Amino acid sequence: MAPLLAAVLAATPNPYAEPLWARDLHGLVAKLAEPPVDPADAEQQRLFGDVVLFLNCEPLPKLEAEARPHAPRALLRLEAARRGRLGASAATSATLWRDVLAPDFFRRASVLSQGQVLRWPVEEERWAPEVLEVKLRPSSCGKPIASADELGQLTSELLQEVKESLGPEVTGRLLYHRASRLLARGQVGVAKEVAAGLSPPALGDELRPLARLLRVALELEPREEYVALASEPALAPMRLPIIVQAAAQLSTTGRWRELLALTEPYTEWPGASTPSAEAVLRGDVLYRRALAHQSLGEHEALTRLIAPIFPALAGSQEPMVEALRGVALDSLARGGLDAQALALLRDLGPAAGLQRRLASLGNLALGVGNVRLALEVSERLLQERGAPSRARGFALRAQVALASGDSAGLTRSTERLLTLRRQERVPVRDLEEVDRIVLSLAQALVISSADLTEPHWRPLLATQLETMRQGVHSRHEKTFPALLAALEDRPPLPVAKGKRQEAFVAVGQVEVGAPPSLLPPPSFSVSWPEPYSLLALPLPDGSPRDWFPREPPTPATVPASPGAEVPHAP
Repeated sequence: MAPLLAAVLAATPNPYAEPLWARDLHGLVAKLAEPPVDPADAEQQRLFGDVVLFLNCEPLPKLEAEARPHAPRALLRLEAARRGRLGASAATSATLWRDVLAPDFFRRASVLSQGQVLRWPVEEERWAPEVLEVKLRPSSCGKPIASADELGQLTSELLQEVKESLGPEVTGRLLYHRASRLLARGQVGVAKEVAAGLSPPALGDELRPLARLLRVALELEPREEYVALASEPALAPMRLPIIVQAAAQLSTTGRWRELLALTEPYTEWPGASTPSAEAVLRGDVLYRRALAHQSLGEHEALTRLIAPIFPALAGSQEPMVEALRGVALDSLARGGLDAQALALLRDLGPAAGLQRRLASLGNLALGVGNVRLALEVSERLLQERGAPSRARGFALRAQVALASGDSAGLTRSTERLLTLRRQERVPVRDLEEVDRIVLSLAQALVISSADLTEPHWRPLLATQLETMRQGVHSRHEKTFPALLAALEDRPPLPVAKGKRQEAFVAVGQVEVGAPPSLLPPPSFSVSWPEPYSLLALPLPDGSPRDWFPREPPTPATVPASPGAEVPHAP
């Protein structure tokens, strides 16, 4: 039956669709002035009568539930409500309204005035060459329009009707519009429920990538899809937010070469004139590139990437900047303390914090087995003025001695650290800082003890901890029982009923798969493009089409006059 119906429709073109798609509004009105030939023709007249009102920006009457055809007429009212939401911006929006509101998109004048014509009143008798002359009401598109919102009309019932009568493409277009508008309003849960029924393959080339992206953003598809969508040409206007998510996914899975290739256009830190939202995204991309160079061991490339950034960010404590500092320090920990490394180390933060950065660098170097750099750093710290800097140098020397199995060196460095603490010339404001350095060293000794198997180490470390306990201020004494218990691997002490039990945690180091301190990406946020059209109007063969092809607008052409016409004037 369906092929037969299609053949009939093709054989008998819709007389109202032809002038519409020729952008001849006057011709459409002339066709509608003719009486309907049968009930089906009457239905088409009602539909295209609504189309004329719509294109002339006139109010559409209320649509009764039993009106036929119902779905395409309901969509005209839906689209009219969208104009009410867009307001004055409708004329320049990426929607069909910039066509409808353009004075020359449709031809509104009669072609009969171009030739020699003879007019007479309407008579029952009709001649073959005569046509009915009509006058099109002036457009109301320049008048103000009341505010409206189309989502209230885009109900589940309408979607079901559209699905049954107009097919999957129109249904998918409306589902995308409803879900994206709900998401823009912050109604994420409802948007996700709507998008669950959205099938991107049913949509055209323009909306299909957007529908895929919408489902990924609503976690209906795996985040891996961001990687595929990052190179989608149709999504070029929102490329950067997608690349941020794709780069984050690639960094999580360790696909560093792919990440560098994908983010190649974004190798510079955003400037002062960069909009704040874009600056956050560009900063995150640069952070992922830094992680990639770090993980691939490309330390020179990492230095070239980071070195130009920090003179301007030295005082920043934003999480992204702190993370980049960490990446830079980790890279420096694998080299030497040459002039270039020192210059970068100075630029990473305020001058007052250089000694702390040096100490962090030494600890990182020791962690990756770069004992030579750790010793260089400790030597430089010991040459600095101020008790805290020298205290960091002695603490680092103690850790180097422990890592090297030098028990005498450990004891000697610890004694010198505590001797420094007891000096009368140490300002009071520095004593607390020195105590924190001592406590940090005590913690480091306990952590390192997990890797020491020779029996003499634990008694020696216990002696060092006791010495430290006696060397710092008495208010820190409560810290040491837990450290000693962890060193001796003792179970928690029994406590009285009703008292909180004091527990000691196991101390050690655990390797994890993800890079250290991997920051999450910024939340995905874009301005979702709207479908160009919410309509479904019949072509001459009866199949639905949303609107005219999206091309640079050109005025509707005026056909040549048919010659000596005999119009029928109502």
